[in-house]
Amino acid sequence: MLTVFAALSQLKREQLKQRQREGIEIAKAQGKYTGRKPIPTDWTRFGQLYGELKSKNISGRDFMRRMDMSANTFYRRVREYEIRHGIIEQTSA
Repeated sequence: MLTVFAALSQLKREQLKQRQREGIEIAKAQGKYTGRKPIPTDWTRFGQLYGELKSKNISGRDFMRRMDMSANTFYRRVREYEIRHGIIEQTSA
């Protein structure tokens, strides 16, 4: 009896996800669904702090606190900054 309820619950969940996926596709086609807005970044201040970070005057945590960003955003922005400015670090592998 319990397996029947579990199967019905799973079927309902799959139908819900399918309807949601279809709704998002329709909204995208109409230009209404654009996703999450990007977090704004002050690139001037970022560049100054990046210099301090690379000269080991501040830690990554201090950098994140001063820029008020999460760790994931920090690492993503560092990667973007390095690509923009052609900074490629040597990897020892």
